[in-house]
Amino acid sequence: MSYLQVGSPAILVSPDARAPARRQTPVALHTCLVVSTSARRAQLWVRAAHEERWATVVCTTAEDAIRQSVRQRVDLALVDLQSAGRGEGDKFRKLVEQLASRGGPLLAVCGKPDDTTGEVWSRQLGIWMYLPGIDCQSDIALLCGEARNILKKLENNASHATSPLRLNGREDK
Repeated sequence: MSYLQVGSPAILVSPDARAPARRQTPVALHTCLVVSTSARRAQLWVRAAHEERWATVVCTTAEDAIRQSVRQRVDLALVDLQSAGRGEGDKFRKLVEQLASRGGPLLAVCGKPDDTTGEVWSRQLGIWMYLPGIDCQSDIALLCGEARNILKKLENNASHATSPLRLNGREDK
């Protein structure tokens, strides 16, 4: 089962309604995919992502996570290997491999504490963060904030790369 959660509340609009004076909550421009078989850990990670203004998509299976990552643009994926059982753990590892091979979202994997082979495996895939045994909302919020900063830098670099070169106030052609 999967469900969508968005960081900002829905706004009802009627034809005779006036525009609000100011927005109550910041708009979430980036989407975080949370993949965990543990409802408690998924909610912890969702709250942390919402603190940093991320829209979230929560999936409890690897298959659903793949479908969601194809359907919409995902900027950050948090995959909880620690909560996955034996059968689901293999599927989660394949999910991580697929996401890493696409070169798409920033990818953070939470493994079991003291699992050095899991960390080596994830580093070989080139994932952004390996988090052994993380279980604290403030740590995940910090990670989500850092991911937002990285995405902002990447977007700025991309916009500078596509903008025309200006020399002495004139555009270089």
